[in-house]
Amino acid sequence: MSEERSRRYPALLLLAAGSLLAALSFWVLELTRRSGDETHQPSVRTEPDYFIDDFTYTRLSVSGNARYVISGKKLTHYPADDSSIVEQPSVRSYSNLRDPMMLQAQQAKISGDQKEFHFYENVTLERPQARGSDTLRVASEYMLVLPDQDIVKTDKKVTMTLGNSRMEGKGMVIDNGRRQLNLQNQINGHYESPR
Repeated sequence: MSEERSRRYPALLLLAAGSLLAALSFWVLELTRRSGDETHQPSVRTEPDYFIDDFTYTRLSVSGNARYVISGKKLTHYPADDSSIVEQPSVRSYSNLRDPMMLQAQQAKISGDQKEFHFYENVTLERPQARGSDTLRVASEYMLVLPDQDIVKTDKKVTMTLGNSRMEGKGMVIDNGRRQLNLQNQINGHYESPR
């Protein structure tokens, strides 16, 4: 029996070594997989996912009427934050209760939830003649539009003309729903009473 044991001993030793090697291989593989999961961050896609040239987009109210219309030369969408960059944007607001407004710029950034429109470079806002008033024109290098609140504001220099009157200031808030325009700082201008 001793001879039989001596023949089984190398086979058992080989089996134990093979099992140990398999267990170590599995352990190293599991360790590698886990460390890969911890260090592998999902890549954030910074490249745009689509472009639209010469577009027009209409946002409707609950009643089905146009709230505002956005058009532009090119829209580029970024999936990382769901925002859009618009070249040469033009926005027209519509309402039965308020005067329409038109806003134009060289570029705009629209948030993914469409609650903020940031307009940059040569921004002009115009409210055409209505109810006997002159056309209101406001110019700045930046304006923030909050379409759901019907508010336009900026912290930059603003030039405003209404008929022959002209005012300048730094910082402005326009509440179109209340028909209020507030210049905030460094205000100067020339006012002519309408005839």
